[in-house]
Amino acid sequence: MSDELGYIYGKNAVREALRSQPEKISKIYYPFNSIQSREIGSIIATARRHKIPCVQLDKKKFNALEKRVCPEGSRSQGIIAFQEIIESVSLGELLNKVKMRENPILVILDGITDPHNLGAIARSAECAGAKGIILPERKSATITPVAMKSSAGALQYLPVAYVSNTNLAIQKLKEAGFWIIGTSDKATNLYTDNIYNQPIAIIIGSEGSGMKPSVAKHCDYLVKIPMQGKVSSLNASVASGVILFEAVRQRNLSGD
Repeated sequence: MSDELGYIYGKNAVREALRSQPEKISKIYYPFNSIQSREIGSIIATARRHKIPCVQLDKKKFNALEKRVCPEGSRSQGIIAFQEIIESVSLGELLNKVKMRENPILVILDGITDPHNLGAIARSAECAGAKGIILPERKSATITPVAMKSSAGALQYLPVAYVSNTNLAIQKLKEAGFWIIGTSDKATNLYTDNIYNQPIAIIIGSEGSGMKPSVAKHCDYLVKIPMQGKVSSLNASVASGVILFEAVRQRNLSGD
């Protein structure tokens, strides 16, 4: 694991890191003159209140750091922080954190390999009040600087559990009282069906092939989002947002 995994970048990601776990940030870098920006200035002021070293770099050095930390095509927005790696939790630890009487929502990702999608899904999940994300240990996106930036800070708050076998994890969730909801364009049920007022784990499959058949067969309920246009499917992160906030809508109507 390279030290780049300890870097986070982007205004929202760094701001949320300072808000949620400032003790885990060891240093912040910003380019000369960027402090004149109100947003960057506010972030630096917050960091200094927490006694976090803030290092101003000349443009050449900052660009070199940005090139090393940020994937091609990404930009730091003038702020980069070095943070301790966010530790994952076990599935058992995640289940111990949730309160079943509150009808928790968990999100399971099956075949999501793009860290941008992971981050965007985490952002929707956290905003919808989900209590955690479950990821396969293999063939899955992981928590990287890209995912952190795409989550706009959500991954600072949302526990992530890695599992070696998704099907076994689903079985444990069922034993704990969760209702497993899968997403599939082949489903006959709609995502608007009244199914969310209970502890649920929502499975989001890959954009190309969707959920694995071996995972789909373990679902208690399969739902689809009807498409009206010529494009046959939604981006995985958009689909997750649609379903998560349908769950929020139904729960608000019922008073849960």
